[in-house]
Amino acid sequence: MATLWDLMHDCIPDDHARQVTSRYYLDEVMSSPGAPDQVVDLGCGRGTSAALFRRHDPKVRWVGVDIRDSPEASQRRPGGDPVVHFDGVHLPFSSDSVPLIYSHQVFEHVSHPRDLLAEVGRVLRPGGLFIGSTSQFEPYHSFSLWNYTPYGFRVLLEESGLALEEIRPSLDGVTLIMRTYHGERKAEYGRYWNEESPLNAEIDGWAVRTRRRTALVNLRKLTFCGQFAFRVTKPR
Repeated sequence: MATLWDLMHDCIPDDHARQVTSRYYLDEVMSSPGAPDQVVDLGCGRGTSAALFRRHDPKVRWVGVDIRDSPEASQRRPGGDPVVHFDGVHLPFSSDSVPLIYSHQVFEHVSHPRDLLAEVGRVLRPGGLFIGSTSQFEPYHSFSLWNYTPYGFRVLLEESGLALEEIRPSLDGVTLIMRTYHGERKAEYGRYWNEESPLNAEIDGWAVRTRRRTALVNLRKLTFCGQFAFRVTKPR
């Protein structure tokens, strides 16, 4: 029987095992030589990522995309950067035209993930990047529909002609579950988006005691993560 390592080892990094968010890949891509001058934020919500991209390039062309009745998008203030509405599947861009698509914690809310990922594959330029994050062990929130195992998400990507280059763990699933369970104390869990969450810290201790290589630490964190971040490419 195939293990998660058998299925995922080629895209599990061996450089560090810190928990990250989608911001990790945003900063990585935008600080690299030849950073794209255009980005589509898929499921942009309030549009807060525009400022994050402009910290790297004040002239970057940011376009937000969201469904019209998104609760988060409805909180967006009028004016500012362009946001286009779509039907949840068909992206309003030409084929092979977009260098970078960013999607922060969106795909657990998407009704037709296979169809939308196929659209991501259609509109990306060959060699273009799709970066972001989604959920594995996260309780219901804001009309969420799904959770994805890292392998399951990879299968969906590859069915769409995309290639998963790298995947990294975010905060652990137990912390996300307890955050929802202790809803009245939700605020105290907020710090775990900026520091290692409790189970991840325990895994770090296990790694030191057993002298595990970094990729195996990432594997263990990915096995139990509540969310994970990804970097995906459209093959040339």
